[in-house]
Formats: sequence, structure tokens, C-alpha cells
Amino acid sequence: MIIYCGLRHFYIRHFNPPQADAYYILTHNREIWDCSPGLPIKTKAVLQLDRPVLTIPITLSDFASYAEDWHAFALHYTDELEIEYPHSWYLRFKERAIFEQFITDYNDKMQRENEGGIWGAGQSKLVAKLAAHNCTGYDRIVPPGHTRSFLSQLPLHRLPLPELETLEKLGIKTIGELGNIPPMELSSQFGQKTADILHKLGNGEDLVSFHPHQTQDFRWSLDCITLDGFLRPLASHELKSYLQQGMEKLAATLKDQHKVAGQIKLEAHLAQGTYFEKTRQLKQATDDPKVIHRIAESLLPEDFFAQVDVVISKLDASPLAQLTMFWEPQAPKVMDDDLKNYAQVGVKVPRRERLLMLWEECFA
Repeated sequence: MIIYCGLRHFYIRHFNPPQADAYYILTHNREIWDCSPGLPIKTKAVLQLDRPVLTIPITLSDFASYAEDWHAFALHYTDELEIEYPHSWYLRFKERAIFEQFITDYNDKMQRENEGGIWGAGQSKLVAKLAAHNCTGYDRIVPPGHTRSFLSQLPLHRLPLPELETLEKLGIKTIGELGNIPPMELSSQFGQKTADILHKLGNGEDLVSFHPHQTQDFRWSLDCITLDGFLRPLASHELKSYLQQGMEKLAATLKDQHKVAGQIKLEAHLAQGTYFEKTRQLKQATDDPKVIHRIAESLLPEDFFAQVDVVISKLDASPLAQLTMFWEPQAPKVMDDDLKNYAQVGVKVPRRERLLMLWEECFA
């Protein structure tokens, strides 16, 4: 099952406005990507607004870092994550229990952080995204067996197709109806290539299959001035116990993801307001918590810390344990010393075995 997740007004929330008393429309490639809450942008009426409206183009990569916390949260449930845009991503689950737990925790996280968002689930990325944008509650979960009935209820205009007007003139009103038309009939109107694409979309199939995102690094952060019992910058010796716990968590994450790290970087905001950064390349990639902790600790300067981040990167797949192909079970050992000296009585050794024993005595 694949889940689509999206955050509402993600770009506005993390946008640094040039002036406070204005409405904003944020665009990317000349398309509207986000706008200030409460600003009606799909109306033909002339509105009298109390603030000016400014249109500003944005670069999506500038917002990628703001989604890292959400991606890290999702990776606690599955290691199969595909990023669509900074504000949206897909997850794939094999276990239904974990899939259901993620939905519950995702809704709780959005409520806890006062973040608006949507989600939907289905057999493909397309079905999951359509469910997220067109359904509510647990109707957003579309089991594979219900895909056709789900698509038969969705108006065709929910797909942003260049051929939409022509298809509606042909009497096709829903996505499901589009999937029922054989590609050969569509090819006479649109050509074979476009007909195959339309047929796939009509059946809820993805044009680009699910490709899990390869995680580039893992991060541990500690905001020292918000710690209970301190509420102030920490000295190096006060930080060490927290650092050890953090490195153990990072090492556990590496093991869970079957990864080893080849680089460790320490980023710190010091008490006097300066920024400190130091990186260590490892001779041998590792997931050993003791090694990671020892290196991270060696990167600490003698100072007071307001915030500390440790980033482990240059990830690689961990080596598989070697299989002992010729292993044989060992005979049980006699633990009683008296029994070791007992001789076997009444046992006749075969002639072949006696010859082998004589050969070993002479030539071994």
C-alpha cells in the first residue's frame, strides 16, 4: 500500500516575507504553488482587500530543509520514501499494522504542531494522491479491490489532462470511464502513445513507478537552552552524556536502515553567537556507536553550546555477515572429568577403520 502525504501552506509558513502587512502568492515555473491563508485566488469577483497582494517566485530547493523533520518522522515507520516536492512525498508499506499506526501518528503530529495536511492511500501513487485530494476521513484509504469503483466516482477533470476538453466531448465523464475504453479506440483520436498513457491513468496506474529516495544523511540535534534543569548553554563536560545517548540513537538508526557512515560532521551554535563546524572523514565506514561517539566527542571545542547537531553522511550499505557454508554440528562435550577417562568396552572397530588408524599413525 502506498500513502501520499502533503502539507498545506508549507511554503508560506517557511517563507521570509519582505513586508509583514501584505498577502502573498508564491509561484514556481509561473504556476501558483502557495498563497496566504484567507486569500481567494480562484474567484472572478473584484474584492476590496485590506492589504496589498504581492506575487513572488520561489525556488523549491530553498525549502527542502524544512521538510527533513517530516521525512525523518516517516522513516521511523518505513524505509521506502519517495519525495515528490518539499511539501509532499509518498511512502510504501508492507505491513498493514505499521501502515495504520503511521496514519494515526501522522494525524497526531499535524495536530500537535498545528500543521495542516492531507493524506491518502491506494495501490499506486496516483490513486493515493487522488484519494488525498478528494476524500475525507478513512475513506481516503482505497483498498486495491475498490480501485475501479473509486475511480468511477471521480470526475475526469480531477486529472489535469491537456486532452480533457476532447475527452468530455466524447462523453467520458469520470476517470473510471476513461479506463474502460480500450487503447485502440483512443489511439484513433489521440495516437497510440497518448492512448496508452490515458488508459493507464484511467486504471489508476502510475506513469512513473515508485522509486524510494536514497537517504543522504542522518542527523541528531540538541537544543541546549531548552533542556529541563538547565535552560542555558551547556559546557563541554555537561554535554557529553547527551552526546553519548544521541550517538547511540544514530548508530541504532544506521543498523535499522542497514547502513554504515563514512563521514561525521559536528555543527554547533556557541554561547557567544558564533557558528562552529568540523568534519571528520572515516578511514572505514562504521555503525559502531562507540566509534561514532568517540569521533563526535573529539570534534567538540572547549566552549559553551547553545545548540549542537551531529550529521553522519556518506552512507553505504552495511556488509552482510559471512555465511559458514561448511559448518557441521559439533559433538557434545562431556563435562564430567571422570567420564572422559572411561574406555569403551565391547566395541569392535571395523577392519577398514583399523587400517585408517594405522595409516595415520605411520604417516600423519
